[in-house]
Amino acid sequence: MGTIEIDSLSKIITISSNIICYGNAADYEIAQHIAEEIETMWNEPNGIVELNNTSYFVRFNITSQYNSLLNAQSIIENENPKNNYIRIETYSKINISCVDAVGSNTGYFMLANLYKGSTTAAHEYGHSLGLLHPKELNIVGKGRPSIMYPRGTLVNQEFQNDVNAQPGGPGGTLDPQHRRVMQIDIDNLQLNKLIKKEIFVVGKFTNKYHEMQVKENA
Repeated sequence: MGTIEIDSLSKIITISSNIICYGNAADYEIAQHIAEEIETMWNEPNGIVELNNTSYFVRFNITSQYNSLLNAQSIIENENPKNNYIRIETYSKINISCVDAVGSNTGYFMLANLYKGSTTAAHEYGHSLGLLHPKELNIVGKGRPSIMYPRGTLVNQEFQNDVNAQPGGPGGTLDPQHRRVMQIDIDNLQLNKLIKKEIFVVGKFTNKYHEMQVKENA
């Protein structure tokens, strides 16, 4: 989730988000890493949006915080559309990192998914802005996958977890490290439509506090 600011003089649209991390596996370093991955990857394509027959560059300004004392009430009462609250733990019942909905400002991430180059944070940020996974998940022969393709997507062998594997077999699906933010992802945000409606927020408030998930005894 984030805010939209328009600089008509410089012809720049800025999307601003603040990533607030909490949980037992969170710290200042991982919060900064998440913000840097999102900002770097989403600025990489030098995205462009057309407004009133004029081209505007799209820039992402992502800040971060670590709050070890964050409580549920603070999240529930949040009214700042820049704030995104992410709990980080070593364990998740579903064994993946995810935000709470397509277009949301809260989520639960696994620390193991957040290694350098994983693209997990940048992918989930796309969901927080309202982006879905593409419908077609077989893109063999179509080049590098854009950021919103999920694990399990069929891709060219060079983009697989195992470049020698048969497509669709063990190791024969998308290695998420190869995902990139592309102009199509910027287009799918539909910023021009939001701005024409004088809506200057991307995403929605879910304001959900997550408790730590624990393994159930066998």
